[in-house]
Amino acid sequence: MSIETGGTTLAPYDFEIGLVGDQVVINGTNGGNIRAKGGRKVKFSCGPGVTAFSISCTEFADNDGGTPEEAWPFREPRPSAAVPTFEGTLNKPEKGAALLIFKYTIAVAGRKAADPVIIVDH
Repeated sequence: MSIETGGTTLAPYDFEIGLVGDQVVINGTNGGNIRAKGGRKVKFSCGPGVTAFSISCTEFADNDGGTPEEAWPFREPRPSAAVPTFEGTLNKPEKGAALLIFKYTIAVAGRKAADPVIIVDH
C-alpha cells in the first residue's frame, strides 16, 4: 500500500514531515506510528514548507507515571542537529525479549512537535 501526499507517493515505511498551522504532522501509514520487524528500513523526509527536523526517542513509559528514558531504536546514530532527511534501520529485539516500544518526537523549529510510537517485533 502507498499513500499520496502533495503529489508524492509514500511507501509503507516512508514518512513525510509536514505542517498544519503550527503543528508538525507526519504523513504516511498509520499517521506516523510504526510497527515493523527489526531490520526494517524507515525513512523520514521533509515535505513542503519544512527544511529540516530533529528526531529523538524515549522508551514508552508505563501509565503509572514512570519517567521515560532516552533510547534509540535505529542502528544508525542519532543526528546531532536538524536534518532534511533521516534513514534508519530498526534494531532487532534480543532473543527472548518482548516487543521494543518507543515514543519518538519529530520537531521543527518554532512549531509544536509530533510524537507517535515505534513498535519493533521479532
